[in-house]
Amino acid sequence: MINVILVDDEPHANSLLKVLIEKQFSNVITVVGTAQSIKEACSLIVNNSIDLVFLDIHMPEENGFALFNYFSNPTFDVIFTTAYDRYAIQAFKYSAFDYILKPIDESVLYETMQRYLVEKSNSNALKEQIALLKSYVDQAEEGKKRIFFNTLTGFELTCVNDILFIKADGNYSEVHIAGDKKIVVSQSLRTVEKRLPQSLFFRTHKSYIVALAAVVSYDKKEKTVKLTDGSTLEVSYRRENDFLNRVLEKV
Repeated sequence: MINVILVDDEPHANSLLKVLIEKQFSNVITVVGTAQSIKEACSLIVNNSIDLVFLDIHMPEENGFALFNYFSNPTFDVIFTTAYDRYAIQAFKYSAFDYILKPIDESVLYETMQRYLVEKSNSNALKEQIALLKSYVDQAEEGKKRIFFNTLTGFELTCVNDILFIKADGNYSEVHIAGDKKIVVSQSLRTVEKRLPQSLFFRTHKSYIVALAAVVSYDKKEKTVKLTDGSTLEVSYRRENDFLNRVLEKV
């Protein structure tokens, strides 16, 4: 839902606008409250997560533009409402989404809000795409990193992306790497798990940690996962759903 407040020194103007908004957009917009002054508006904004402010310009104590004295970098959008069209140019200097003349025409309000909802939707979708892209980049960078493992004779370094799976072997672990290579690590599987990027690996079983990028197929009946090197590993029943969800996230 989009949270809205209405700011006008005339109570009946707020009431009328509230009725019009709720008549047309009650399924997507919530009118959080109304204010008759800039100070009241500031209080509503500070105490609520506000997306949009309908803001009258001509008010007795402080005009609508004064709101920006309190919020130099506002996180909310503004639609100015006024009976005076001479304020239009000044309104857009404040990056207003739009400017509606009073008395407010229902069709004009509908058209304005439709445009706002479309732009809001596109903006949110873009933010989600950017966040998703960043997560992919972060994971790619994690995969390029090298990790060292303590061995019986010293230590070995390997690229995180080269790890296919890790198998428990008592107090030791076997790190299986692309190219049919295996490193015997003098650490338990639990200890090794803590050192791996959680976004790239999953504990499928008490005895196995699997690289999600190495998964080729899953046998639901046998509860086994097949990896790129041909290895077939068990997946415990209680971890199955979480494992499948993680794999699907990578698709």
